[in-house]
Amino acid sequence: MFWRFLVLDIFAYHPKFIYFMKKSFQNISLLLLSLFFSFQSFAQVEIDIQEAAKSYYNAKMCDDYQTLLKFTYPDVIEKAGGPENVIKALELIHETQRKKGFVLQEFKSKPHIQLTETGEETHAIVPVTTISKVPGGKVITESHIIVVGVEENTRWYIIETTSLDDGNIKKVLASWDNTMLLPFKKAPIFKEDK
Repeated sequence: MFWRFLVLDIFAYHPKFIYFMKKSFQNISLLLLSLFFSFQSFAQVEIDIQEAAKSYYNAKMCDDYQTLLKFTYPDVIEKAGGPENVIKALELIHETQRKKGFVLQEFKSKPHIQLTETGEETHAIVPVTTISKVPGGKVITESHIIVVGVEENTRWYIIETTSLDDGNIKKVLASWDNTMLLPFKKAPIFKEDK
């Protein structure tokens, strides 16, 4: 036991040992610092994704077509024939739903279940639960949206997956990473008014 302390005491003041210890401490500090910033960056992306989903669904509930247009992926706008056509389509959809007594009342989003970087885009699959008022009750729907971040995640787009599957997703989002699989769709649940 004594010999261990003696050896440590001798090497503790050796210049190479001191240099080695300083380098090790610097490397560990740098590693911890980079882990801290990458975790903070990851956490910020999740916050931004949730804020985008919230803004999108609030715009849907308020029939704010200009905001919905801002969240529409550019390729979708182009395929629809421009922003005016997208707004007309949104107005028609919402008008038809209202005539049938279908009104979105509430939504809840959960943390993303899959996230990947594809080129200059971030793609996240986010679970969403919506509650809509319908004649005679309400409909609870569990679905997913794809949240697409561009411009270093300073700009976000929302793609609803209602009519999408792994076979046709590339028609809407050409840069889709096929390693990400869309979750199975669940049937909506009707709850009758009492």
